[in-house]
Amino acid sequence: MKPKNMSAARYAALMGLLFALAGAFNTLENLLSAFLPAGMRIGLSNIVIMAAILCINLPSAALLVILKATLVFFTRGLTAGGMSLCGSMAAFLVTALLFRRTKCSYILISVLGAIAHSAGQLCAAWVILGTAYVFAYAPLLVFASVGTGIFTGIVLKTVLPLLEARVFRGRKQG
Repeated sequence: MKPKNMSAARYAALMGLLFALAGAFNTLENLLSAFLPAGMRIGLSNIVIMAAILCINLPSAALLVILKATLVFFTRGLTAGGMSLCGSMAAFLVTALLFRRTKCSYILISVLGAIAHSAGQLCAAWVILGTAYVFAYAPLLVFASVGTGIFTGIVLKTVLPLLEARVFRGRKQG
């Protein structure tokens, strides 16, 4: 998984830093979720995943998704962990595909990733609850995903140059 142009020690430190940042963002989102409709989150930790897709590589970003879902599992339980994994993997797949295959803006990719995250979580809820009624929540989640996706896309666009210069030392090529 380690990029060829990075030492093992630097890679381990970078992945540890990114995981800690994703975990801190997740904790912040837990605090903010009290002010949002049921089950909604801002998606701050997805900024970390998108930065990893752009600046490290896809396997490392996927590992961060799995680690983040594992953290949610241990801190909030099986249902939350499963929902996190399903939503985050759906978002990861859409985001990775769009970053690698299109020239779409960070904001559009972030919005589509947020919608995919909501869709993944709705599918998980459908399996867990055994009812398609969960999809009645889809219009509200899509609406919220557009707003949160715009926000996280703007944050990514704003902080990525700094991250590339200070943390990643130049974007991964290829």
